[in-house]
Amino acid sequence: MALVGDLKEISIATLLQLNCVERNTAQLTVSTPIGPAIIYLDKGEIVDACYAGLRGEEAIYRILRLSQGEFRVAEIEELPDRTISASWQSLLLEGMRVLDETEKGRSKIAQSIGSDVENAPEVKSYVIASKRGDIFATNRDQDADKLAAAATLLAWKGQEVSSRLGLGELDFARLVFGNSLTFFLDCGDLVAVIMARKAAMLDPLYALIDDIRKKLRYFELTPLQQGVEIVG
Repeated sequence: MALVGDLKEISIATLLQLNCVERNTAQLTVSTPIGPAIIYLDKGEIVDACYAGLRGEEAIYRILRLSQGEFRVAEIEELPDRTISASWQSLLLEGMRVLDETEKGRSKIAQSIGSDVENAPEVKSYVIASKRGDIFATNRDQDADKLAAAATLLAWKGQEVSSRLGLGELDFARLVFGNSLTFFLDCGDLVAVIMARKAAMLDPLYALIDDIRKKLRYFELTPLQQGVEIVG
């Protein structure tokens, strides 16, 4: 009998620990906007994983960072070739260490980016946060958490719609209202909200936003391409 649920109620690490202790042979699948994240277990040992073009231990560490999505754990008879030899205990410990160091590193980078953004004349305010709601950097006294939640919702739903339409990865949403521009950026595990003034020259602003996304995601991306604009 399959077990289904939501990651808002239980973490990936806890799901894995429960199934490994019970020595289950099963497939754990998490639905994400960019495709399924899958972990295979054989008699309580993690033997393979795949997600976002990664396989093996690298995929495990990426999957452990997921905090949103519906999951399904089901018994399985046929297993893929084994790509993971480490014990499940060491995988979870290393995964938690990587996650902790990543969070600390991203916090420092977010604060550094915040300083750069404050010096941009066209930017009025900004929020950089995790998709779990942790605010890393902002210059707003109020509503920073609400903006972060809105950005997370837009990122999640935007990626889902973009994936279904076969448009690739959605980078940002731009809200136009009066003389203001608000950018909601999807930066992997992080989101950013940049509120700016309309200007005759948008190239410097787009360059700034592109730089923010690259730094927050820790790897090079193509320039901003996929986006949706809402005009009010």
